[in-house]
Amino acid sequence: MSERGAEITLASPKGGRILPDKISGPYSKNSWEAGDLVSKGFLSDPALIERLSPTVALKDVDIASFDGIHIVGGGGAAVDLYPSEDVARILEAAFAQGKIVGTICHGSIALANVPFRVSGRSATGFSRTEDAQAEELYGKDFIPNFPQPVMEAAGIRFSCVEPWGVHVVVDGTLISGQTQQSASEYSIAYLYLLAGGSPVKRN
Repeated sequence: MSERGAEITLASPKGGRILPDKISGPYSKNSWEAGDLVSKGFLSDPALIERLSPTVALKDVDIASFDGIHIVGGGGAAVDLYPSEDVARILEAAFAQGKIVGTICHGSIALANVPFRVSGRSATGFSRTEDAQAEELYGKDFIPNFPQPVMEAAGIRFSCVEPWGVHVVVDGTLISGQTQQSASEYSIAYLYLLAGGSPVKRN
């Protein structure tokens, strides 16, 4: 997004420094993402790495200052972002103000914080089948809540494709991606929403 001119503010539950999950790091031993060129590019830029330290606390986020939000994935999102009063406040304001709301992977569970806003709407996220496969690596019930059943209980029309497949759902200003494999397509679709049409300028 930033390479297309978008100004980005990074936020986390308590603010401060973000510590990435080692198994997701492209240079880590037995990494799930050893071929992730985007992350490798990010980690090669000291200025970008520096931005992982002074993150804003969620309690201090004023959605009125932004055009949209993106909620990241990873197993930690299912621990830190649901249930969450801060996330509920941000999402409620975002939907009320017509902002773009984007979620991907386990981060989609955050939508369940505002069932009144998402009931009947279409979205995707990490599927229960994929979480069952992740349990083989991390252990049974490695997170307290799984996105798919929680999202469905909130009334969301959940859809997914085969495990680790590419799947993006756009429902008005709500956009979601199934897993990290959908990140590229998700980003393109998000940019379309942000630009109000194709981000590619034509003469």
